Amino acid sequence: MKEYKIAKGWAIFIWIFGPVLIALFGFLAIMPFLADEINLTVVLTLTPISIGMVTLMIFGLMDIYKGRFIINKDGLVSIGVFTTKTLRFEEIKGYTVNDQYIFVEPNAKGKKRIKISQYISGNHEILSWLSAKYEDLDLINAQAEEQEILNDKNIGWSKEIREEKLSNARKLSKVINWLGGLSFAWAYFYPKPYDGAVLSAFIIPIVALIVVKLSGGLIRVDQKNGSAYPSIIYALIFPSLGLMARAFFDYDIFDYSNVWLKAALVTIIFIFILLINQKEITFRNKQDFLTISSLIMFLFAYGFGAVIYLNCSLDKLEPEQYTATILEKRISTGKHTSYYLKLTAWGHQNEIDEVSVSKGLYKRVDIDTEINIYFRNGKLEIPWFIVTDRRQQ
Repeated sequence: MKEYKIAKGWAIFIWIFGPVLIALFGFLAIMPFLADEINLTVVLTLTPISIGMVTLMIFGLMDIYKGRFIINKDGLVSIGVFTTKTLRFEEIKGYTVNDQYIFVEPNAKGKKRIKISQYISGNHEILSWLSAKYEDLDLINAQAEEQEILNDKNIGWSKEIREEKLSNARKLSKVINWLGGLSFAWAYFYPKPYDGAVLSAFIIPIVALIVVKLSGGLIRVDQKNGSAYPSIIYALIFPSLGLMARAFFDYDIFDYSNVWLKAALVTIIFIFILLINQKEITFRNKQDFLTISSLIMFLFAYGFGAVIYLNCSLDKLEPEQYTATILEKRISTGKHTSYYLKLTAWGHQNEIDEVSVSKGLYKRVDIDTEINIYFRNGKLEIPWFIVTDRRQQ
């Protein structure tokens, strides 16, 4: 019998930082209730997320203490926090692998597959043992799918043409995914020239969508282990995140009420076009629902960023001008450094409020000085404003 547990380095790391994170998110969960005035929006967003993170951290600590994988004389045993799964040797069909887990798949009905973390000590030894005794189901599936493609006369009238189309589809999807990643880096880290960076993040997901629909099913949305079909998933994910980041960093939105429906509409249009006349997502298994859920999340990020970018960049009407007095200044540091000014009431803003500003503006202005506010209604009727110092009148 041989027993495997999580690698010692990972165990030490989690034992040290797990309690710290539990304390941090525990404080964040109750922090909204400690304020003089309870903000319902903060309570409904921050508290559930914090409670979820505390639960996840506690589960992780319990898994380190109790979790283990065993190879004994009869089969495999996986012991988790709440469950124990067993597979006899003759009940094993094969295995699959992804970046996080090794999955041992059963050949018997009623048996559940065993999931082995890639962070377990001896994971390479386990994989070597499995590969010597059982079939790599990812490889078998990829070979079967490739044969299916090469035998599909709808793709081309000869096998040579079908092979060439599959090869070209793989090359094209790789190029588009790389462009998606570069677009994110450009938009997020160094958006200069600005319109070029943001437009790349705006356009690439649309191009990826067109490529999928024109590929005749050869290029797909989701990237699955053991699939012969190339995917453009990264060309959807990364530009969408870059576009959303720019929307948050660059525009002061006065009222988000008109954003959500428009962003949802963009998401629905993308999903509808992706799902129409395709064979990839059939909703016959759990993976398809997970795929759609992930797509909705990332495409909503795209819709959010696209709507705000178009609303503000296309707004050419004369703005309303107001002035406000700076009450406080503060800097928030982390992965992204942000600069904030607390301002007196102005125009449409009836209360003291804090706004984010550029680093240059933050350094140029002082407390108790006046500042300009340029209020705009937005091309898509999403009101927004620009803050500048008095010298830029």
